[in-house]
Amino acid sequence: MPLDFESFPLRAFRKSRELDWDPLDIDFSRDRDDWAQLTSDEQDMLLRQVDGFYIGERAVTHDLGALQQCLRQQRGRMGEEMYLTAQLYEESRHIEFFQMWLDETLPGEFGTDIPFPNMLQDGLTLDDLLNTQMTKRFHSLFTDPSPENQVRAVVVYHMIVEGVAAEVGYHLFYDMIDSKSVLPALRQGITLIKRDESRHVAFGIYLLQRLLAEDPSLIEVFEEEMHLLKPRACQGIDQAFTHRPEPYPFGLDHRRYLELVDHYFDARLEAVKRGTLVEI
Repeated sequence: MPLDFESFPLRAFRKSRELDWDPLDIDFSRDRDDWAQLTSDEQDMLLRQVDGFYIGERAVTHDLGALQQCLRQQRGRMGEEMYLTAQLYEESRHIEFFQMWLDETLPGEFGTDIPFPNMLQDGLTLDDLLNTQMTKRFHSLFTDPSPENQVRAVVVYHMIVEGVAAEVGYHLFYDMIDSKSVLPALRQGITLIKRDESRHVAFGIYLLQRLLAEDPSLIEVFEEEMHLLKPRACQGIDQAFTHRPEPYPFGLDHRRYLELVDHYFDARLEAVKRGTLVEI
């Protein structure tokens, strides 16, 4: 079956190639000096964000292949498979960027000289969304690649992790960095990652729209999963602020980010239901 070069997946695939970038081209030299000027509370707040994104990039790079394998079993999905190869490449590049930033910026080895942040809140690990909810949904595709399970997998990553939690995370990064005009390498990398992931979100919206068009009854599964997982996106924001006295580092406002969760959640929900795609 010939490829449809005007299909959404292949247009997104070509856009990924056009906007390729290399972490090795980023100058990290100023970030080490800027890091040393931050207070310990500021360093802790920012490192929680970096570590959360780093965990997320690693988790999806482990798990996304299950969706690609699922699509491989269906006739006529080569364009979608091809796009997922681009997404996997980009997720791997994001891992590379965050590891390079940690290596080049911190005055010691992360996890040894500099402890990992305490990512516990009320006894629940905050990577539950990534390493439990997401892994379970993706791995279910190996044994049951049904459209219902595809919807669940795409919702957890493309809609909630990338489309809500990461989008709010970018605001947190920019607010921290820009409030003190520091860490230009981190800001550059976050901007490039955000550009990559706007295509990932758009592909997820496209794929959900296709699945729902083929079986409209799946709208109930889609909405159920969205509402089930939304609290975990809020949890990821809360962990930066829980048990931390006000005023917060960098002058951050906790309420602002919870309101942004609502904003992006509603935007993703309506985009799928109304048939509108994110621009690529």
